[in-house]
Amino acid sequence: MPVLQLESVSGGYGETEILHGTNMVVERDQIVTIIGPNGAGKSTAMKAVFGLLNLTAGRVLLNGKDITNTPPEKVVSLGVCYVPQTANIFPNLTVQENLEMGAFVRRDDFRPRLQEIYQMFPPLWEKRRQAAGTLSGGQRQMVAMGKALMLEPEILLLDEPTAGLSPKFRGEIFQIVKDINKAGTPILMVEQNAKQSLKIADRGYVLVDGQNRYEGTGQELLSDPEVGEMFLGGGRSAAENGPSEERSSGEGTP
Repeated sequence: MPVLQLESVSGGYGETEILHGTNMVVERDQIVTIIGPNGAGKSTAMKAVFGLLNLTAGRVLLNGKDITNTPPEKVVSLGVCYVPQTANIFPNLTVQENLEMGAFVRRDDFRPRLQEIYQMFPPLWEKRRQAAGTLSGGQRQMVAMGKALMLEPEILLLDEPTAGLSPKFRGEIFQIVKDINKAGTPILMVEQNAKQSLKIADRGYVLVDGQNRYEGTGQELLSDPEVGEMFLGGGRSAAENGPSEERSSGEGTP
C-alpha cells in the first residue's frame, strides 16, 4: 500500500480553485518530486495533503486512510510533517530548542531521537546552543528538516528545500534528502531546481495549471525531450545534456 495518494484532488483558496483533478502516489521507499512552472499548483498540492486548503473533490489517503480536509494539527499526529519554504524555524530559539519544539506532540522520551538528529546533521551539534536565526541558509534548512524529523514521520513534505541556496549548498541539501530517505522516511518534495531534484527522485510529477502534465521515474522525465524543452531549460533532454553546469551568482545564501 502506498504511504500517500492524491486521487483526482481539486480545490484551492476561497473561491479560487488551483488544483483540477491532481493525482499522485508516494510509495514507502520513495523520493517523489513535483516540478512545473510558477503558479502550477505544486506547493498547493503539498498543502492539500497537510490540510491547509479546502478540497472540493477527490481524496487524500495516508496509508489507505482517508484524511481529506483533515486539520493540520491532526495530520501531524497521524505522521505527516511539513517543512514550508519560509518561516520554518523559530529564529530566536537555539538550535536545540527548535529541535525540541519539533517533538511537541510526543509523550515519550525523545532524547534518543534528538541524538539521532544530531548524528544525521553533524553541523547542528556544534551550533546547538546558538540562535537558529544566526545560522547560514543551509544550516537553517537542516534545523527545519531536523525539527520535522523529531516526530519520526510516516512521510516528510518539503517545499522548496534549496530555495535561495548557492549550488554548493543545494547539493548538500539534496544529499541530506537522499540520506533521510535511505534511513526510512518517504519524501514528497516541491522543487524549482528541477534537474537536480529529478536526479535523486524515484518518481516525478510535472504539474501545469493544477493538472498532471507528465509523470514517470526521475530518469524518464530527465530523458523526455518535451519535458526538457518546456521545464528543464533546453531542447535536448537533461540526460543528453549531462551534469548541470550551474554557476553561483554570488547571491545564493550558504
